[in-house]
Amino acid sequence: MALPSMAFAAAWPVSPCVACGGTPYGQGSRATASATAAAALKGRSKACLSGRGLRLLRRAVNPQSVAAQTSFAGTSPATSSFSSRWALGSTLLLAALRSGHRRSTGGPSRLSRRAEMAEAATAVAPPEGTPPAAGSQWARVAKRVRDVVITVTNPLGEEMNDRLPAIGDTVRFSRGAVGHVIAVSDLCFAAALSGDPDLVEEGDSYTIMPKMMRPTIRRPEELGRVQLVDVRGRELGAESSQRPELTEEESVPWFNEIVGIVRRQRIDAPLHAGVMGLDAFVPIGRGQSMLLRLPPGITSKQLRQYMAHIITAQGDSDVRCMVAAASPEEAQLMRELVGEAEAGKRVTIVANRVDEARPGEAVLAMNAACALAEDCRDDGGNALLLLDLEPMYKVWSILAEVSAAENLTERANKDQNEEIDKLSEDLGVELWKYVAKKNAVTARRRTFLGCFLQRAGRMADARGGGSLTLLGFARPRDSSTLGRLELEAKLKNLQSMNLDEAVRAKAVEKIQSQIAALPEDGVSGVPDDFVEEAKAVTDGHVVFSDASVGPDGQLRWCVDLKESVARGITANSVQNRCLDLLRSLRLKAYLMMAENEGQVMEDRGAPGEKGTKLDCSPLMALMHQPVGDVLSVKDEAALLLLALENAIRALDARPLAEAALGLLERARIRPESDQATKRRVSQVRRWAEANYSEDVQLQSLAEKEIEELADALELRPLERKRLLAAVGENAEASDVPVAPGVLMLIEESAFRYAQLRADLDAIREDLPDNLTDAGFEDEALLELFSAFRARIRSKLAAPN
Repeated sequence: MALPSMAFAAAWPVSPCVACGGTPYGQGSRATASATAAAALKGRSKACLSGRGLRLLRRAVNPQSVAAQTSFAGTSPATSSFSSRWALGSTLLLAALRSGHRRSTGGPSRLSRRAEMAEAATAVAPPEGTPPAAGSQWARVAKRVRDVVITVTNPLGEEMNDRLPAIGDTVRFSRGAVGHVIAVSDLCFAAALSGDPDLVEEGDSYTIMPKMMRPTIRRPEELGRVQLVDVRGRELGAESSQRPELTEEESVPWFNEIVGIVRRQRIDAPLHAGVMGLDAFVPIGRGQSMLLRLPPGITSKQLRQYMAHIITAQGDSDVRCMVAAASPEEAQLMRELVGEAEAGKRVTIVANRVDEARPGEAVLAMNAACALAEDCRDDGGNALLLLDLEPMYKVWSILAEVSAAENLTERANKDQNEEIDKLSEDLGVELWKYVAKKNAVTARRRTFLGCFLQRAGRMADARGGGSLTLLGFARPRDSSTLGRLELEAKLKNLQSMNLDEAVRAKAVEKIQSQIAALPEDGVSGVPDDFVEEAKAVTDGHVVFSDASVGPDGQLRWCVDLKESVARGITANSVQNRCLDLLRSLRLKAYLMMAENEGQVMEDRGAPGEKGTKLDCSPLMALMHQPVGDVLSVKDEAALLLLALENAIRALDARPLAEAALGLLERARIRPESDQATKRRVSQVRRWAEANYSEDVQLQSLAEKEIEELADALELRPLERKRLLAAVGENAEASDVPVAPGVLMLIEESAFRYAQLRADLDAIREDLPDNLTDAGFEDEALLELFSAFRARIRSKLAAPN
């Protein structure tokens, strides 16, 4: 193998090397230099390959150990390209000759090893922008999906052009494109390009840039309105000439280090969400990270409506809100949803610069928004960061796809697998290998999520006492839609099955067409395993039931109390004082045990207090609050008191409601669907609670009350006639079978919530606005609540 004479630059002392035949280093013909290199590679210049020179080579080049050893013996590995053999041989000869000359001539020998290798690598490096030769196995771009570049690294890499970078590092690819590392897995990483994606192709090399190249974002200005900015903090839509350069004083770096536990303090202040299902039963503290799992079928626009609700609830607080959006269109939608709310003056939305969906830049927008939130926290403020986790999943799925295709997890865990191979067959070697592989994959994924979702926290008072609350929203993927990895695994299994060739060909063609129809960056939504992993690294999670999207498309905060939890949090720490005094978390424990919404429960009260039996329906209706119906702290306290009093009266009126429903059955007035049945039960229960008294029975009611029931149910003339006839017949209820849903009095919770909300609007002025003021002692607040409940009770008992 002939090497260019430029590899032996005249930057070295001119002195003979006995081992190489006495030719002065730096002199001689091109042929002599090439022959010397060839002799070194073939092992003919053993003195130049011994000791320090050989060790320096191994640290500088870092190929696979087997490849290095075969190169030393004169045989290049099959996977090495000419450029890699050139760099290997040249660096070998430079390092070895320099070491040999120093030993033979007595020259200086205590120079920095790193400096020597940098000098040698500079001498033999190919010109910048030269792509590697085809067939290079390590340190290369393996795949590009839009603006996400997946790069494979060297297993033994230690240099800037072959080692595994860290999240937040900036890399430059061989064609000049620059990317920011946003995910790392076994022997590979994902980088989001900040420029033209077409400048990167498979097989390109990369170089890790210095830490000083970390990107930054401009601090938002106080403009008194919602701000829309790009990942650099520049206003969206502004011309390039109108975008001033960032200075160090007005910018914030991305990818900051996570705050350690010793710099944090206990979370003891609530984040008001304006949602009864959250504030009363799954409270969020300032400084927590919470995962909110939305029901299947939620669109991106609907997700933004949930976000806008929580942002609007911050109107009376000092919380600054940061939101990441995947496109300028989503950012504009977010601004419209927030509207003219008071909280909008403290909202910054960070979005992509182009309308095209780019998962990489969407993750960069998330990191930029997080940097602004961390800066607010470090200044002693309270920040709220709202994110959609789907871009993170898309990036990770692309990275996992390449890792599986390249078999990188097995390569990274080679030593572990070798130890497992030493086990006897009866211990299940293959099973342990499978478990080890799954654990390695999930560990990497959990680290990826934890590096972002665990940035929430509250700083110690000595560091300003600021807080960062992180709410990550996840839209579950449709379980009936398979992703690329699942379809490829299905295709592989199908090809290995013993089937008729015609049947196999037809099935293979169908799966291949499904794979071809998939979007390049994957299907919409986040799979359950990714959501479960995110749950594991957050401080709690909120799960929404399928009832969150009503038949009319109305979005609701239908929190599943059994599945939702805020881990390690007590009521005294993160609930507002009113809900804490009303002991709403104790009610949650009873509601979680309720098998259905019509069940009766017993609130035993505090020690020494008399217990109270309650109907669950009014309390469960609080979980059907519409999105956009933002409640204040005062509204939540009043609504909970209303629900408690309604629960008592609903229980008392159950016999009358059951008798009325039996009357409707005897009159053959039956709804046409389950939903209509629930609505009918709700209307009957409302009528029964309005007409209830201790001595009232259905037979004692006058024709006027029966007419009111018919009006409430909006009965047709013939149905009215049958209802009045059934009252006169006075038949036994047992003569006619009654539907199970009717017997359990399962009602339409949305209807019950609407009634509670109407009652709240009528009596909310009976409570003062300054309930959260420190001037109110706990005893004074309890007395105020007791008097308020008495007024509610009297209004419910008053005749209509």
